[in-house]
Amino acid sequence: MVILGVRYHNLTRRSALNRALSLADGSEKNQIFFLNLDCLYNALNDADYRQALSSSSLTLPDGIGIKLATRLFGGRMKENLNGTDFSPLLMSELTERGHKIYLLGGKEGVAKAAADVLRERIPAIQIVGAESGFFEGDDAVQSINQSGATVLFVGMGVPKQEKWIMQNRESLKPRLCLGVGALFDWISGTHTRSPAVFRKLNLEWFWRVLIEPRRMFKRYFVHDLPFLLVLLFNRLKVL
Repeated sequence: MVILGVRYHNLTRRSALNRALSLADGSEKNQIFFLNLDCLYNALNDADYRQALSSSSLTLPDGIGIKLATRLFGGRMKENLNGTDFSPLLMSELTERGHKIYLLGGKEGVAKAAADVLRERIPAIQIVGAESGFFEGDDAVQSINQSGATVLFVGMGVPKQEKWIMQNRESLKPRLCLGVGALFDWISGTHTRSPAVFRKLNLEWFWRVLIEPRRMFKRYFVHDLPFLLVLLFNRLKVL
């Protein structure tokens, strides 16, 4: 599916997992990124980020906003493949195949706390490194490469994480790198995820506004909602 020149892969969860596992098992270097409405907004206003997205081996749709945008452009999103739900499922299946995982991002101690939670949930998981997103120079790249990790999860937020991955991709040894936003905050419990009823009603975004009003109000009401209305008006003109 392509929206205003930005592509994502419109897959079911099972198909996306199979493709991600194939990328991890392969011999080439690959990237997986996620696309929500705010990502689309950023991509249209940031050429470097748009270029990073275009280099992705697999870009997966995230959230109600991108689902609505897909409908506006004549498509139908098969499944919401947000990183918060998708990544732990992928980690579980990567573990079964013997992959070694590295977590990079978040504030000090958050990645390590997420690693502890994951070890409880997936006892056999091999997490060979868990470090914050605050580092100097190429320290992080060296640590990742020395760890023997085959899959790297980077949680620095959009578009920083995608740009960092692509800027360092030639040096990074892991075969698969993913940009996963606030994943470590959710897994570690640093942030409390919305109740199931919010998720079922596609209102997880509203929960985020409630728990992080200063940051999320601007994202959803100053950027995303007006952007969605612009998309709607532009499509109505075409039709």
